[in-house]
Amino acid sequence: MKYLLGILLLIFTACGGDRNIETKKDEVLKVALANKPRSFDPQKNTDSSTLAVTKQIYNNLFSLGENGEIILELVESYEIEEDNSIILQLRKGIFFHDGNELTSEDVKKSLERNLDIPVSRILVESIEKIEVLDKYRLKIVQKNSPSILIHNLAHSSTAIVKEIKTDSDIDLIGTGAYKIKDWSLSERISLESFDKYYEKTPKIKEIIFQTIPESSNRLIALETKEIDIAYDISANDIKGIEKNPNLKVINSISLGSDFLTINTRKIKDKKVRQAIEYAIDKNSIIKTVYEGFGEIPNSILTPSVFGYDRDGEKREYNPQKAKELLKEAGVKNLSLKLWIYDEPSRQQMAQIIQANLKEIGIDVEIIVAEVSTFLQYTGMGEHDILIGLWYVSTGDADYGYYPLLHSKSVGPVGNRSFYENSQVDNLLDRAREISDLKEREKYYQDVQKIIYDEVPLLPIAYKNYTIGLQRNIEGFVFKPNGNHILSKIERK
Repeated sequence: MKYLLGILLLIFTACGGDRNIETKKDEVLKVALANKPRSFDPQKNTDSSTLAVTKQIYNNLFSLGENGEIILELVESYEIEEDNSIILQLRKGIFFHDGNELTSEDVKKSLERNLDIPVSRILVESIEKIEVLDKYRLKIVQKNSPSILIHNLAHSSTAIVKEIKTDSDIDLIGTGAYKIKDWSLSERISLESFDKYYEKTPKIKEIIFQTIPESSNRLIALETKEIDIAYDISANDIKGIEKNPNLKVINSISLGSDFLTINTRKIKDKKVRQAIEYAIDKNSIIKTVYEGFGEIPNSILTPSVFGYDRDGEKREYNPQKAKELLKEAGVKNLSLKLWIYDEPSRQQMAQIIQANLKEIGIDVEIIVAEVSTFLQYTGMGEHDILIGLWYVSTGDADYGYYPLLHSKSVGPVGNRSFYENSQVDNLLDRAREISDLKEREKYYQDVQKIIYDEVPLLPIAYKNYTIGLQRNIEGFVFKPNGNHILSKIERK
């Protein structure tokens, strides 16, 4: 233990000691992440660690509130026209980090950049044309329900960026409360406050993001005050934080859910897929993996996501029913390969599922892979089943169902169940075309019913964001999509 603490002290001293001469200690915030951010380009990288950092650098046109409601960010107001076009009125007096004011032309270029990038194109592909009306007004001509696009523009991968040419490359700048001070290939990223930020210059002058992969090590760094905030705290560490008078914890539901994906090209009979769900003791998973924090979901959509059906059915644990369905399907001695990515909670979950399915006569081999390998091979359909995680970060069911269930999304795009159902496709397509929110909601409820019956994927648990903080940290703004706001933080 002493050796580990020594390493942590060395890391933080070596990475931040000299720089703190320039900035007062109370004005520096140290945040620990579980994974290393991939780059400072939010439009090319949608992983949660990247967006946790880039949200401090860039702003969106809209953002999501804690209950999934739309909040105006760079937009002062907006209008929806009869043809579903959206007219945006930008706030005036917003500046990029190079000192130039944000204009409609900047927004146009940024959204067009999204359209050219495969990763984030899915969020803005409904856009047909962008017209600059004046310096602060622009018109987005688009074909789908305007509600979908507005929610998609709250996703951090549609943040407004500006490309600037350097001697050797093209860099990005934003309008956020912080700008990049040091972003190297190491495990440390440093941001400094932007004194022309449109809301209010932050009291925290520098944020240091440090990658500490192990949850236990993040907790130790928090307890020894080497960091101020630790993201992705393990559920079994919550009680320890609550008992520590110097710490506090945020444990709130996110817009994500853990679920089991079933490869329908390999497991074609829905009775077998239903049997798999009946056999899984989700209560045991919640109790063991999540330390009892959670409830059995009835959908991969969380309750605050538009389109979620609170009255949707749940398939409760019933191993006897599972055995009966397997018998009806004429299935014996079934062996499955369960793919997971290398993460402790995933391994715990997989072991419970393995034991559950063993009870009904299904042998499961657990295959553990590094994240990129996991995504590559499951995208090709190498798995029989896999444990997936998806954040409906837009707050709208379209971003939950379309990538995971539509036949156009089969494979690496997101539909790793390789599920193709023309009725589901039609419902999702129609939901994109309809502006009336109640009618759209009905389409998604119908999708939820079909998925309950067909079981291409099955919900296991809603994902909580668990964050540990020093007791004197105030002003942390929790966001259910994980892109929490740090610009309002101050020490008390």
